[in-house]
Amino acid sequence: MGAVKTGFLMKTILLDASRVVYRLFENHIIDSRKRFFLSIFVPLSFLYAFTASWDLPYDPDAITNAVSAWHLGQHLSPFLPGYERFTEGPQALLFFHFVMTDKGAVSKYPPGAAFLAAPIYAVTPNPRRTVFLARPSHPEVDRVEILLPTFWQATIVSVLTTAAAISFLGLVFLTQGSPQEAWVASWVAGLGTSAWSIASDMLWQHGPAMLWLAFGLFLSVNQRFWSSGLAFAGAVLTRPHTAVIPACVGFASALRDRSSVPIWKLGLASLLGVLALVLYNYFVFGSFSTSGGYGGAFTENLVEPNLTGFFGNLLGGLFDPAVGVFVWSPFLLLLLPGILKAWRKTDLLLCGAAIGGLLYLLLQFKMNRYKPGLKIPYRYPLEALFATAPLLFASYLHWLKRSRRLRSLLTKAVVLAIGLQLIAVLFL
Repeated sequence: MGAVKTGFLMKTILLDASRVVYRLFENHIIDSRKRFFLSIFVPLSFLYAFTASWDLPYDPDAITNAVSAWHLGQHLSPFLPGYERFTEGPQALLFFHFVMTDKGAVSKYPPGAAFLAAPIYAVTPNPRRTVFLARPSHPEVDRVEILLPTFWQATIVSVLTTAAAISFLGLVFLTQGSPQEAWVASWVAGLGTSAWSIASDMLWQHGPAMLWLAFGLFLSVNQRFWSSGLAFAGAVLTRPHTAVIPACVGFASALRDRSSVPIWKLGLASLLGVLALVLYNYFVFGSFSTSGGYGGAFTENLVEPNLTGFFGNLLGGLFDPAVGVFVWSPFLLLLLPGILKAWRKTDLLLCGAAIGGLLYLLLQFKMNRYKPGLKIPYRYPLEALFATAPLLFASYLHWLKRSRRLRSLLTKAVVLAIGLQLIAVLFL
């Protein structure tokens, strides 16, 4: 009998506590978009900062971005004197991603992520230090002695851009559902996907690209197409094939409004990102292109009629036990059956964003492998996931939440996803 009374008391306390939290949320958060944004951004930034990588070990992609950002910040130059010997041989693949040009060594990556970190490197005293890098998984490769900057400046950018991306995505959700539902969905996106374990961890390209995409979507749903196009231009400078997303958003907005204004406003502004990228590549690599340091490999993969490899990439990217999106974020599977119903009740602009996200994913898996070199969760689909997130949220609103059994399954799947991401944060 005592146990029953104790259980009843605990249930009463939890219900009273939930009512207090609900009233606090209702009275102090939902009355302002700014407060709503900060209620996600601030605690998420602290959590990401607590679990991020602030020094070695750092992934070769992130090291490359940090080195490029340091040189841009300290010398206003993308060229990396002293790194020429790391542009070829096994070290070039295992530790860094530098390539040689007629003007010297440079990062092979588009400049968007490095551009964001460069101002922090410019204003912080940051002499480089000598470090030794080794790969225990490749004992045949000698360790490398190299001058590297500190990485905390780069990690700050990854933490803040990822937290801001989730927060802007929450503001988009706010235009679709109730404040409580939008807030919870934002936290699911922030903790139940690789935004936590990958994008916020170090200076990959994903955090900055996700920020620009989420900011662009937020501005688009508020009919600010010039500003939206400029935000999408930032995404193009970071991940060039994200250009398909603003293209689809612009066309969908034009169909919805029966006006060409969204196309030319958003299109012209986002094309500035393409123009800036082409000019940067001409200055650095000596040719007008969007591929830059990637060379022609991705273009060749794109036009090559190898459908077997493409479908293998697609299936692997979705279901591979090591990196599959639906393995690490299984709750997404439960949202797929409601997509068609959600489509009919969702702003056509957001449907266009989802189409753009799907095209981005197909391009990614046609041009590149689906599996990163290291043992980490999925990262290549993150931009596509952000573009499709509003439609997936609509699937919950207009389909899944009407079933108690499906809501229960979704809760379990979300808890599982957050647990898996926590394991990746702590052990991978």
